[in-house]
Amino acid sequence: MTKRRHQTSIHRHLASVGAFITSAVGGVFLLVLIGVSFETSRTQVIDRNAALGSVLASNLTASIVFRDPATAAELLNGLSTVVDVLEAEVRLADGAHFASYQGPSRDGAAALSTATIEALEQPIWLEGERIAALTIRVNLWPVYVQFLWISGLAVALWLLGMVAAYFFSKRLNAGITRPLTQLADMMSDVTQREDYSQRFSYGVQNELGSVVDAFNEMLERIGDRERQLKGMIRELEEARDQAESAARSKSSFLANMSHEIRTPMNGVVGMIALLKQGELSDQQRAYFETIERSADALLLIIDDILDFTKIESGHLTLIKEPFDLRDSLTAIEALFQEPAAQKDLALGFSVSEAVPARVIGDPGRVRQVLLNLIGNAIKFTEVGSVHVEIGVKGSGTSSTLVFSVKDSGPGIDREDLDRIFGEFYQADVSLTREHGGTGLGLAIARQLVTLMEGDIGCTSTAATGSTFWVEIPLLAASGNVLGGSSIAVLSAAQSRSESARLERLTNPGLSEAAPDTARTEHPRLARSDLSVLIAEDSEVNQFIIRELLAKWGLEAAVVGNGLEAIAAFKARAFDLILMDIQMPEMDGLEATRQIKLLQQSEGLHPECIIVGLSAHAMSGDRERYLGEGMMDYLTKPIRTEALSEVLDACLSLTGIKPDI
Repeated sequence: MTKRRHQTSIHRHLASVGAFITSAVGGVFLLVLIGVSFETSRTQVIDRNAALGSVLASNLTASIVFRDPATAAELLNGLSTVVDVLEAEVRLADGAHFASYQGPSRDGAAALSTATIEALEQPIWLEGERIAALTIRVNLWPVYVQFLWISGLAVALWLLGMVAAYFFSKRLNAGITRPLTQLADMMSDVTQREDYSQRFSYGVQNELGSVVDAFNEMLERIGDRERQLKGMIRELEEARDQAESAARSKSSFLANMSHEIRTPMNGVVGMIALLKQGELSDQQRAYFETIERSADALLLIIDDILDFTKIESGHLTLIKEPFDLRDSLTAIEALFQEPAAQKDLALGFSVSEAVPARVIGDPGRVRQVLLNLIGNAIKFTEVGSVHVEIGVKGSGTSSTLVFSVKDSGPGIDREDLDRIFGEFYQADVSLTREHGGTGLGLAIARQLVTLMEGDIGCTSTAATGSTFWVEIPLLAASGNVLGGSSIAVLSAAQSRSESARLERLTNPGLSEAAPDTARTEHPRLARSDLSVLIAEDSEVNQFIIRELLAKWGLEAAVVGNGLEAIAAFKARAFDLILMDIQMPEMDGLEATRQIKLLQQSEGLHPECIIVGLSAHAMSGDRERYLGEGMMDYLTKPIRTEALSEVLDACLSLTGIKPDI
């Protein structure tokens, strides 16, 4: 509706312009014509009466000379036949009245308007001497009446002409405005339907034709660009789909890689643990220790890759819990004392008094960042010291916790400072070949700090050392906050894992050297009636887990898939089921669901607990497995210490105390 009003207003505007021009020109013409007609009529009346006055003045000369007013009056009365003359008067040279004439309509005309009376004075001469003057007053009212009548007629004609001009202009302009209206309609249709294949047809070669040609050319170009844009969108969508597919394939590949690598590694690590418990010579024990260290280093590299992938895909979630920062720092310092001493490096930690003892955050990820930074500093520093400072910057809600790691190593060139936190980047390839490393440590540290809403950076001068700093928001925990441990205590598995990480970070060559041949001792549990079911499809893993349990005096039943596990659960009461996740015929998750259903609906062996076993280590796996009803979850390769902790938990639930 608004569009139609706009198009109609253009049509009317053009008609109004035509009518205005016509009326303006016609009005000026009529005004000039009326003015000329009025002036001509007035001049004719005045000239006619002036000529009459001249003749009458000549006839009055004798009467004036002989002082005969009667004869003069009689001559003046002859003006009665002239309708324009209202009155006439003769005055002598001295101004004395001599004779006069009074017309019949003077009073009415004078009452009407004195502006319509014109006084004409005609001197009377005698031999070059003015002896008197004749004054004739002429009535111009008929002239004005004629002027008014002509003016009214002209106005009527002017209005009629303006209206006629408007309608004629409107009709004539339709030839221009109709194509414009159609062109506007097509524009609206093209805009709404986005159909740029339409073309407007107009055969006249004029300015409007040029506009139409430009419009059609614009539609053609827009159509071409639209097709190109749609093609680009299709290509982008295909690229997006390929990228998403590649990301899914990448995640699936990493999950499968983790599973496929960890499955044989479980056999390697498990068999090493079993062999180390037997009678070995010192040389054999050194060989097995070397294999075990190399396996630990390989698993940690896999963990780094998985960590990087989880962060990159946004699947890594940080926890926030109160923990004792000072105790964590003390534990980290203790871990690095031996690697630093092996290289004769002075390792120092200084903690500002402003740093609170308890803070809120993810203690594991904070430790991981510090392990990477301090480990790199020790690895690349050959002579001198490594100093770690912890302080607080700012105050109140804007305060930040600042970690600074300063070393006296080779330093980093200025052009490499912005790239060292990139993925798989090493500032010096020669140092990489000498010291090892995947180039993921700093990239993971940067991404972890970013997830903690902090910042990380480095200042360095080549050949003089480097200083890496980390700033994260400080959230102090009050002393009565529950949920966090006030003392940083590492489990045996965590301690072994971090020790292996330290070896890989500070001196990867240790995995190739002959290590200490001291025998590894494991806790012995008291023989009891604890019954264990192993649900595992890999014969190697079945053998390793069964042998590990046998070393603790436990005999275990073994099944190869989920269906057999359910059947065994129904036939016999077990205290613990070690359930592999991936098995043929029925996987461990579905078997766990059915076993939990039997426990809840039929009350069958409700005391039995299930612990998951899997070579998968992707983000969310643990939460998903525990959500299905498993009490715990062990990642392959299964470490002796982790399995021992599971058995301790199971024995504590049954009320049996372990013998250590």
